[in-house]
Amino acid sequence: MTLIIERAGLTTVQDYGRPGWAHLGVPHSGAVDRGSFLLANRLAGNERSAAMLETSGGLALRASVAITVVITGADTDAYINNQPLAHCKATLVHPGDTIRINRVLDGMRCYVAFTGGVHGLAQLHSLSHDSLSQIVPMPLTAGSEITLGVADRLATSLDVPIVPRRLPRLSLHPGPHHSMLTPEQRQDLATRKWIIAQDSNRIGVRLTSDALRPNEFPELLSLPLVRGAVQLTPSGELVVMLADHPPRVDTPSLVYWHQMMLMTLRNDQAAPQWCWDGEPF
Repeated sequence: MTLIIERAGLTTVQDYGRPGWAHLGVPHSGAVDRGSFLLANRLAGNERSAAMLETSGGLALRASVAITVVITGADTDAYINNQPLAHCKATLVHPGDTIRINRVLDGMRCYVAFTGGVHGLAQLHSLSHDSLSQIVPMPLTAGSEITLGVADRLATSLDVPIVPRRLPRLSLHPGPHHSMLTPEQRQDLATRKWIIAQDSNRIGVRLTSDALRPNEFPELLSLPLVRGAVQLTPSGELVVMLADHPPRVDTPSLVYWHQMMLMTLRNDQAAPQWCWDGEPF
C-alpha cells in the first residue's frame, strides 16, 4: 500500500526515536508530542512505536489504495478531498482521494497515522528524521511514495477528540545549575514576559524577551541533557530542549519543565507563567 506525496510542507517521518546513541552524539529524536503520537498509533491499530507523519501544515497526499487515517495533536485545517477530516477518528480514504493538512490552527504539530504504519529503511534502528544530526531515513519530496504496512488490529475512534490544551501555569523542577542564579535573577526570569521565537524548531523552543540581559556565567563542564531542560544562553535567551536536542551542552541547565506543556503554543505567543512548587518561581 502506498501514498504519493503531492506536497510535503513542514512534515517529517517520526517514530518513537533512536535511544542508545547519545555516546556518539546522536539525539533520541522521535515524535515531539509523544502523547499525541501514541494516541494516533493506538487509534490506528498500530504497535506503539510505528512510524507516522509529524506536520505543521502544507501537507498533501494522494492514496493509491484504500487506507485508514487518524490525525491527533494540534488542531488543524485538515481535509479528505473537500470534506473536513475529524480529529481522533479513524477515517477511510478511497483510492484517488487526497489528504490535506493545510495549516495548524492552534498548537504546533499534528500527527498523521495510517493503519499499518509507515515502512522504510531504518537508520540506527529508527525512521525518525533527526534535524540536528541530519539523519533522514525517509526524505519527503513531491512525487515520492510512502509505503504502508499491514494492520495489526482494527482502527478505532474517540467520541470526543483529544486536543492538547493550553496551560496558564508551568511547573518547574530544579536543574543542576539552578543554584547559580541569585534570588533576584530567579525573580526576574519568572516575572519577565517571554515570547516563543520564530526560529524555534524540533531541537528546542527558544524563548526571547524585549529586555534580555546577557549573562557572564563561567565556562562549565559538558553535562547530559534531557527533554524539557531549560538552557540559559549567553545572550540571555532561554532554550527549552525538545526531541532533537544535543545529548550534551556546556551552558547552564537552570530548571526542567515537562516539554509536553509546550505542545499547544505557537510562535510569537507568550509562554505560560512559571511556577515553583505551586508558588511563583
